[in-house]
This record gives sequence, structure tokens and C-alpha cells, in this order.
Amino acid sequence: MKTKRLPLIDTLRGLALINMFVYHALWSMANLFGKQIDFLNSTPAYLWQQSGASLFILLSGFCWALTHKHLKRSLVVLGCAFFIFICTFLFNKNNVITFGILAFMGSAMLIMVPLSKILRRLPPWGGLFLSLLLFFACKNIRHGSIGLGTWQIELPQALYSNYFTAWLGLPPEGFHSADYFPILPWLFMYTAGYFIYYACGKLLTKTSATSFNIPPLSLLGRHSLAAYLIHQPVIVALLWVWY
Repeated sequence: MKTKRLPLIDTLRGLALINMFVYHALWSMANLFGKQIDFLNSTPAYLWQQSGASLFILLSGFCWALTHKHLKRSLVVLGCAFFIFICTFLFNKNNVITFGILAFMGSAMLIMVPLSKILRRLPPWGGLFLSLLLFFACKNIRHGSIGLGTWQIELPQALYSNYFTAWLGLPPEGFHSADYFPILPWLFMYTAGYFIYYACGKLLTKTSATSFNIPPLSLLGRHSLAAYLIHQPVIVALLWVWY
């Protein structure tokens, strides 16, 4: 069965990609070409990067509930993630991408196959609230604790032991990835997108809202995987010519 495309979703995905491209261009200027960009170390830059990634993951969770062939899609995305890992390992060992956003997306697609059987039993708005609550509660898990605000529970350091725990969100000492999106907390942002579909997605598909379309952005959104794969080499090549 072929899934009907929603121009609004493609447009938002294209917007998220443009946002990512701009951030990665600045990151490349600072980390690959040695330019001093103090803004990248600021709180606004962190919030900008996190909000852009969150939009991308929310949309993917939304689309999981909308699409089919999840196993095939996940294997394709994981294959692309492995390709990026090999390329960065061979050509730029100081900025290897081990568990980047594509590795997360492919993993989340697989995890959602059995998990959706449980999630569909929850009321959509309750599931959305719980997902966001757990996302923020686990936001600091990579640094050794879970909780909200000043209420934090310290986790045993023994949990942070290897690459499998790093994939989960508990990286061992010395672990480094230039782009790191572990299962925790990001799976909860993914499930938030899933619940958004069931909370209001069906209503949206019956209105003209989903027909909102900015053609250049929706075109980019329709080819998001290919755009993601080529954007960094293109950015680096353009910066190399510029400098």
C-alpha cells in the first residue's frame, strides 16, 4: 500500500533540514576549518540545535504511524548510518559519528514495531504528555542522572560501560561522537510524534491544513534521506573552496 504524502509534513521536514544544514555549516567552520565561532558554545545555540533535532524526530515519529514497511525502511536508514560511520572513521577520526541521528532513527523504527503494540493501548493525549515528561526526565541521563529540575537520581557508574550502553544513552568514560543521538532520551521524543498523529493527525488529514505547501521545502522534505547523506560533503567542499 502506498502512503499518501502530506505536503505540510514534507514542508516541515524540509524546514528542519535547512535548519540542520545551517547549523552544520557553522559547526564545520569551527571544527574543521578552525574558525572562532563563540556562538556555538552558547545556550541559544544549544537550544537551536536541540529544537531543530526535536522537530525532525517528532516528524519521524508522526510518520511512523502514517507509513508502512517499517522493517525495510529501518534497515535502509541503519545502512546509511553505518556508511556515515565508516566514512568519518576513515577520513576524519577526530569527528567520528558513531550513534548519530540516522542510527537513532533506524533504531527507533525497529523498536517501535513491538513497542507500538503497547503504546496503542494508551490514550493519545496521555501518551503525548507521558512521552514529553519522560524525555525531559531522561535529558541528563548521559551525564549520570535522571529527574526533573533539582530532583535528580544519580545512576550507578557501572551502567556506563560499553558501546551498547552508549547506544542506549549511557556512554562510558572517553566515549566521543561528533553527532550523538542515543535511544534515551530521544525515543520519547519519537513516541511524542507518534502520539501527535493519533491525537490530531487524523483530524488534520480531513482539513486543508495538510495541503499547506512551500514547494522548495516540500521537495527537499520528500528526499530527506538523500539530502542528509550529501549535505555535509557539499558543505565541506563549499567551505574548502571558500577558504
